[in-house]
Amino acid sequence: MDLVTIKTFSYDHETILYEPTFKAEGIDYFLKDQKTVAIDPLVSNAIGGIKLQVRIEDEERARALVAEIEANNSGTQLGDVIVVNGQKYEKTLEECPTCESDDIYMYKQSFFENLFSPFAKREHYCNSCKLKWS
Repeated sequence: MDLVTIKTFSYDHETILYEPTFKAEGIDYFLKDQKTVAIDPLVSNAIGGIKLQVRIEDEERARALVAEIEANNSGTQLGDVIVVNGQKYEKTLEECPTCESDDIYMYKQSFFENLFSPFAKREHYCNSCKLKWS
């Protein structure tokens, strides 16, 4: 059976979004080097990461699924940073008390601010209604 690599992953947890979709669509797939990277993530770069492979006859359909998964997953994620009036804010899982949006960011303290004021209240910012609160 000839397989073609359609996507590579640096870490084992990155495959989580893809496996159920491929199973649901009935596309047979193989995650080459998954066990190796799961055991020792430091070798990922050396071996080229985890390779998502499918049969050649499923390649077109599989690439379309990968594109769809990536398009649906391209929104803001935890760790995303925005700049508002020169201050950096980082995405959180909180909800705005005014508009109930989940597009909320928290002031990202610098290393020194964290060091000297670890218990200071942090300012929040709603990217939907532009509300700031502590």
